[in-house]
Amino acid sequence: MKEVSKGAWNVGKMLMFFLSCAASLAVAQENPAIKQAAYLLETDQPTKAVAALQAAVTASPQDAALLYYLGHAQIKNNEKAKAEINFQKGTELDPKNGLNFAGKGQLRMLDNQAAEAKLAFDEALKVSKSKDDEVLKAVAEGYLLGDKMAKDALALLEKVKGKDVDAAVLKGDAYLKLNDGGKSVSSYENGATYDAKRALPHYKVGLVYLRSKNYDVAEQNFKKALEVDPKYTLAYKELGELYYQSRRAPEAVKAYEAYLGLTEKPESAKLRYAFYLFMAKDYKRANPIFEELSKRPDATATVFKYKAYSLVESGELAASHAAFDAYFAKATKEEIQAGDYEYIAKALQKEGNDSVAVENYQKAFDLEKKEEYASQIADIQFKRKKYAEAAIAYKQLEAIKPKLTSPELYNFGRAYYFTDQFQQADSTFQKLITLQPAMTLGYLWQARSIAAQDPETNGKIQGTAKPYFEKVIEVGLTRADKSKNDLIEAYSYLGYYHFLRNEISTSKGFWEKVLAIDPNDARAKEILKAMNAPAPKPRQG
Repeated sequence: MKEVSKGAWNVGKMLMFFLSCAASLAVAQENPAIKQAAYLLETDQPTKAVAALQAAVTASPQDAALLYYLGHAQIKNNEKAKAEINFQKGTELDPKNGLNFAGKGQLRMLDNQAAEAKLAFDEALKVSKSKDDEVLKAVAEGYLLGDKMAKDALALLEKVKGKDVDAAVLKGDAYLKLNDGGKSVSSYENGATYDAKRALPHYKVGLVYLRSKNYDVAEQNFKKALEVDPKYTLAYKELGELYYQSRRAPEAVKAYEAYLGLTEKPESAKLRYAFYLFMAKDYKRANPIFEELSKRPDATATVFKYKAYSLVESGELAASHAAFDAYFAKATKEEIQAGDYEYIAKALQKEGNDSVAVENYQKAFDLEKKEEYASQIADIQFKRKKYAEAAIAYKQLEAIKPKLTSPELYNFGRAYYFTDQFQQADSTFQKLITLQPAMTLGYLWQARSIAAQDPETNGKIQGTAKPYFEKVIEVGLTRADKSKNDLIEAYSYLGYYHFLRNEISTSKGFWEKVLAIDPNDARAKEILKAMNAPAPKPRQG
């Protein structure tokens, strides 16, 4: 056998080494475990992805590329320390494979160590000579973990050869980082044309439109993803969010139930599901979930808050107070919102405890000047016949509401009237008249307010309310069937006014009009009887 020269042998050795590396990488890329793991990561099943890759690594322990994909899956599964170990093993096993250097860079980016990440990415590109598509994509993905390297990611992705779906999706992600939604969608749509069996590009398009609150187009694309892959977990999750944001609660619940049935970790999504049930007013199903979540050691103030809300809505008022106590004990001052006090007030109202309900509505109003809170305070105080407090509350409402409603003005004016604030009552009823000029109600209470300021003294009144009661009659006669009592009061005032002025004939005319409306009016009958009685005969001496 002819002896081979030392130089030729070295060349051959190097050639075999590079061929073996290339073969190893090709095997890794073609390894079914990698494709399976990628799909599991896409569909929110990272633990299963890790398991599949660990099995692959066990079967091929010398495959450095597999160690990258395992580390990548471990990052997604919140196992960064394990990923670090595998990336290090990969670089030691095959220093010429850039994937594991890219993995190290990804970890540094997640730790906000951009400078160290750049060194690792540069090394990945150096050893692969920027010609390995998988390395290019891995580094680009690492760049996109930050907010300032999207253009660098795009430059690398332009070098990826052929119609690569993952590269197209990463381009879309990069454009999204650059706030160019149009190019982002175009890149995702290109990816969809590269592989009709991939749901990922449609899902990504849906996310762009969901972000811009274009719910119709977002929904169309999430549904396209599900047409391609009926088990595409995250499409159901985002449909649930879409329906939640667009106030389509029953559909949000249904979509999220599909997501929970497919995701690997449904426990972590239970709180969101409970929110959707709450919005759908399915409190009976939401309550047990909030109860379960509230017993966990890491239960947040938000859990107790919505547990309390849901209990109020389902009528479990005693339990709601305990939940609110737990919420306020856990929540920071910044977390507490006006709506929290509103819900407590609702519970107290349902229990008939209006006085404390008012206190909580006032706390809500002090945090957020909402008309609804001020209106509740005023209405409750009026119903409790706390008229002085009601007048103050309606004034508080008037200060933030451009125009009070007719019922609000009616109660506001009467609150003033019942506390002897007759001038303020008069002004308020004038506003009611402006809103309801065809109704006698405002005119009548205005007339009463004027009359209350003209008390009878020494058998006389000034009659300042006379033109106001005459206006009651003018308006009332246009709708006499609905204004009988108001007309009776106006005729009675005018009858009494003329009686005090000894204008008996005129007075009788008004009392007769009272009896024409109500023949059984006792006061009118008595006064007319007295007026019609014959004058007593003079005594004869």
